[in-house]
Amino acid sequence: MRMELGKEQKLEHLEKVLHSRTLQNSGSLKAFLRFVVEKTVDDNEALLKEYTIATEVFGRDSDYDPRIDSVVRVQAGRLRTKLHEYYATEGKADQVVIDLPKGHYHPVFNHAHSDIHETSPASLPASEESTNGHAQTSGLRGHPVVETPSAQRTGKTLRLVLVGVIVVLSVALAAQYLWNREPQRQTAGDASPFNAEEFKAVWGMFVNDPEPPLLLLSNPAVYRFVNRADPSAATARALQLTPEQVRATTSTPEFRAQNLPIDETQPQLLLSVGMYTGMGEAIGLYRLSTLFRSANRDILLRQSRHANAADLKYRNVILLGSVYVNEWSRKLPASENFNYTNAATIENRQPLPGEQPEYRPEFDERTGDLRTDYALITVKPNVSGDHAVMTLAGLYSEGTEAAAEFITTKGHLAVLAQALRQAGGATSPKYYQALLKVGVENGTPTTITLVALRPIW
Repeated sequence: MRMELGKEQKLEHLEKVLHSRTLQNSGSLKAFLRFVVEKTVDDNEALLKEYTIATEVFGRDSDYDPRIDSVVRVQAGRLRTKLHEYYATEGKADQVVIDLPKGHYHPVFNHAHSDIHETSPASLPASEESTNGHAQTSGLRGHPVVETPSAQRTGKTLRLVLVGVIVVLSVALAAQYLWNREPQRQTAGDASPFNAEEFKAVWGMFVNDPEPPLLLLSNPAVYRFVNRADPSAATARALQLTPEQVRATTSTPEFRAQNLPIDETQPQLLLSVGMYTGMGEAIGLYRLSTLFRSANRDILLRQSRHANAADLKYRNVILLGSVYVNEWSRKLPASENFNYTNAATIENRQPLPGEQPEYRPEFDERTGDLRTDYALITVKPNVSGDHAVMTLAGLYSEGTEAAAEFITTKGHLAVLAQALRQAGGATSPKYYQALLKVGVENGTPTTITLVALRPIW
C-alpha cells in the first residue's frame, strides 16, 4: 500500500534535519534545504530553477550567469553529502528520509523502511543540473525503484535510439558552428560585456591593448606522499616520516574521505614543484577566461614559475594568487597602502576613519574551518610604466576566488566602478587597490563586500 507523507509531516522532519549537529555550522546549506523543501510542499516546484535559487538563496545579482558561477551546483553537491552524513549518524533511526536526487533541485521524501518511494525522482522534471536529461537517485536510505525486465529492454532500446539522435545532432551542430564561426566572430563585439560602462572602467586598459593579457597562475611547492611510481632519484630527496606521523596525518576524516592509496612501507613526503594550484585560483582562471572568451578576446596562460621579467614588461599581466603562493606576486615591489604580512594578514598602513590597521581571517572555533577571508584587487603600472599588472589575491584560496568573482561580475563591477568614480572625482583612477571582505562557508565564498579602496596615483 502506498504510504503518503503529509505537508506537516514533511515540514516537521525538515526542522529536525535543520536543527541537527550535522548542519549546525552550514547556514547557507540550511537556507538551501529550507527553500527547496518549502517550495516543494507548497507546490511551487516551478521556482526550483538554478537562477532562482542563486538569487534568492545565495544572494547573487540579477545578472547571475550559471555558466560562470556554479554556486548552486556546488552547494547542491555539498547538501547531498551532508544529508548522507546526517542519515548515516544522528538520523540513522529516522522514519523519514529527505533525498535531493542528482539532475534537479526537487527534494524527495521517502519512508526509510518502505519498499516504495513516496515520489519517484524519475517523474520529476529535469533541470539545469542534469547532464543527461534523466534524474538520478543519490543513494539515501529509501529503497530505489526497480525496473521490470520489459522496462529494462524498453529503456535499452530508447537509449540506443537517443544515442543515435545525439550523434546526428552533434554532427549537425558542429557543422553549423563551423559554418557560422566567422560571422559570429565579426558580430560578437556588439554584444560584448566589455561595452558596458562598469566593464570599461575596470577592464578598459586590458581589452583595448592589441596584445592579449598574460595570466600567471600560482603553482606553489606542495609536499605529497611518495608512491611506488616515483623514481629513486626523486625519492632520494624525500622526507622520512615515522609510522606515528603517517597515522596522525592519514587518520583525519578529510584525508580518509579521499581514499588515497598510500604506500605505508615508504612513509615519505616528496616536494612537488609546478604540479598544483588552489581551487580558488582554478575557479578564478575559469571566470577570467570565460569573461574574455565571451567577448572573443584572447588571454594567455602561464605558470608563475615559468614567467620572466620580460613577460611582465611588455604586456598587461594578471596575477592569480597572493605572495604566499604566487612567485611574481611576491617578487614585485610593494609600496601600496595595503600589504600582506608574514602572519597571513593584510596590513593597512594608513587607516582612514572606520578602517582597521590590520585585517585578519576568521575561523570556526570548533572545526577550524575558514569563515572570513580578505582579498586584494591591486591594479598598478608594470615596471616599464607602459602596461598594467592586476593582482587578484586572497589570504587564502577562497579569497582569491572571491576577488576573481568580484572583478568579472556585473553587479560587483558596478560597485567597484562607482567607488572609483567617488575616489577620483572627475577622472576615475586607472590604478588602485580594493580591499574585499569574503564570507566563506564549506570552502565556498558566499558574500563579498568592498571594505576600502585606495587610488594609486
